[in-house]
Amino acid sequence: MSLFDDSGYQPLSESHIDFTDLSSLERDLLVAVKGKELFEEKLRSFFRSAIDEVIDTARTGRYFLSDLEKTEKTYLGTKFEILLRDWLQVPKGVVLDLLIGGKEVDVKSTTGGKSGWMIPLEAIGHLCILLRVNEEQSTCAVGLARARSEYLRSGENRDRKTSFSAEGTRNIWWMVQDFAYTPNFWTIVSTTDREEIMAIKGGKKRLATLFERYLEVPLSRVQIQAIAAQDDFMKRLRKDGGARDILAPKGIAILYSEIDRELMHQLGITFGYREFVSYKPKTDAEIKLLQSAGHID
Repeated sequence: MSLFDDSGYQPLSESHIDFTDLSSLERDLLVAVKGKELFEEKLRSFFRSAIDEVIDTARTGRYFLSDLEKTEKTYLGTKFEILLRDWLQVPKGVVLDLLIGGKEVDVKSTTGGKSGWMIPLEAIGHLCILLRVNEEQSTCAVGLARARSEYLRSGENRDRKTSFSAEGTRNIWWMVQDFAYTPNFWTIVSTTDREEIMAIKGGKKRLATLFERYLEVPLSRVQIQAIAAQDDFMKRLRKDGGARDILAPKGIAILYSEIDRELMHQLGITFGYREFVSYKPKTDAEIKLLQSAGHID
């Protein structure tokens, strides 16, 4: 049975030389993130949050990964490492990026092809968490591997780094492949809508318009801040002065995954960690559910 249904879960066979180490690393990771369900929820927002923080729409006026400078795209790898360490609540290793279950583990990421992780000399022979992001398709992959020299290309670049060979990638333990994470909201919104929404005066009205037009579309806190364009952006969502005052009488709820997680599960909403979703009930039962929770009038 697949651990992550329809997500490309592909462990190594029990006879593989790395099976014991990688199955142990997977167990340690799932314990750290408190299980499969929370792993998937956080993964949906993990890359979105990291990328959005580097794009920094609120301060730069940029909207897409393609807008970043080359140095910023390079920094994304560091950003992923920092956020992953915070997510797992594990310390830095002495030599490598993380210390998980008493083992040194390196974190490598790529926003490019199938095997674009650059492995430094100090990581060869060690355990690695391999992250792959496809921002155009909003899909990601998480793999585990021991970076044995026989899995790597023989050549090195000027920084004395190498990468997995095509044959070497057969030795990766995939937790997920082509896993759908929360897409960049600005790729969903038409240019006309974006310009209209951002031209509205007042963060409260901007957010209300956006949530009314784009029901059931997850938004990160970073994106909410960019749209509100105010320091106290969370206030622009609340009742008694926020967007909820405008939408609740229309029967539209604004739900937040860190407060309304169980309710969102009951409504069948797909969401990630610390994401906002607007929802208009489809049945009388859903109306009563949202009314009883105080989300709509």
